[in-house]
Amino acid sequence: MNKTLRKTRVFVFLCLLAVLSFTGCGEAAAASSESVTIVDYTGKSLEVPSPVETVISLSSYASEILCALDGGDKIIGRDSYSTYPPDLEDVPIVGQSSYSPTIELILELDPDVVIADTMLSDDNREKIESGGVPVIVIRSGDPERTMAIIRDLGTILDKNERADELVAFIDRYHTIVEERTADLDEEDKPVVLGEWASPWNAATPGTGFGDKIAAAGGISIAADETPGSYIVVSSEWVAEKDPDVIIFQKSGKNHTLEGLEETRNEILSRPGLSDVGAVKDRRVYVVTSGVMGGAPSIISDLYFAKWFHPDLFEDIDPEEVHEELVQEFFGLELEGVYVYP
Repeated sequence: MNKTLRKTRVFVFLCLLAVLSFTGCGEAAAASSESVTIVDYTGKSLEVPSPVETVISLSSYASEILCALDGGDKIIGRDSYSTYPPDLEDVPIVGQSSYSPTIELILELDPDVVIADTMLSDDNREKIESGGVPVIVIRSGDPERTMAIIRDLGTILDKNERADELVAFIDRYHTIVEERTADLDEEDKPVVLGEWASPWNAATPGTGFGDKIAAAGGISIAADETPGSYIVVSSEWVAEKDPDVIIFQKSGKNHTLEGLEETRNEILSRPGLSDVGAVKDRRVYVVTSGVMGGAPSIISDLYFAKWFHPDLFEDIDPEEVHEELVQEFFGLELEGVYVYP
């Protein structure tokens, strides 16, 4: 009888242990399905699942950062400009850009979160969020904003350590630029015409392009214009301002050396600019959008700084830094043309 009782007690104990084990698993699953609070560029506070399992990115800069943080496999939809790294070309397109998302397709895919840039309209954001999908709006450009985006995306991916590594990489070179240009007198800063996407479309302070010019130790030619916008100027206006440097930003992808050279030659031969300092000294440069935002944004900062102040940045090779970034965070070799000359 005692032997039977002992067996019964053992059986009951094992049953209880099994129940407790399953209960523990249930609690762990619930704990892992948590949410985090993200405050995006617009100041909106959002509850986002963490770690996210599915993401739609309507920003090529966000897509690059997600991939750099080993989160590329979470992207189930993208904008047409999200083509780097190359594996992204296998991901379905759900809109040309943040400006023109296909709302029905996005809601059909039902991602955990949508990431867009400031071209996303309030109306389209509301349509997506009314379908139960949170939307994080970002604005890349200067290093501080880029590093904040990296930290936020690292949080929702649960890749904080990887995010810290990428932030440290960017901050290392950001600090170099900041420290070496901090004590420059105004007369030592070149006046710069930054043209975005089309001729005579000049960047003012407060735009991503304008902020980069200032951060690299330059002065925007449009410093006295309404900040935060791009303005259409004329050859007469540029000639009067007499910039020391001209930088043209080309959008798009798959640029060739010949294509960038052709753009530079067009600027050098523009009527009315032959007496402008930048043209006479041939300080005319072309940069592509591939290094103007997102994780590679620091690369254009280094190029700008070296173009503006070659003596201060003689020891810095932006192309080598770019190679290091691509190898370390994308596992690829650097290919393509991003600046000229």
